[in-house]
Amino acid sequence: MKQKYKLTAFARIFIFLIFFTPVAFIGASYYNGEDGIAKIQAFFDKDGNSSIEEQIELKHSEIEQLTNKIESLKSDIARLEASK
Repeated sequence: MKQKYKLTAFARIFIFLIFFTPVAFIGASYYNGEDGIAKIQAFFDKDGNSSIEEQIELKHSEIEQLTNKIESLKSDIARLEASK
């Protein structure tokens, strides 16, 4: 009778990590207040064109917010220097 296949220690660890790593990632994401499943879906998103356009739009809005914050801080600096 032929012996059954025997798994090595490396194969056991490898199979364990294949199942454990995604679960750990999703759990850590939820712990940090993020959506881990959405991150994974975005990573494997097949329709990349619409997501790139959305990302560009988000970056433009972020740039605009930061520009407004810089202008606000410059005015605060000018006001503080004038009050000296």
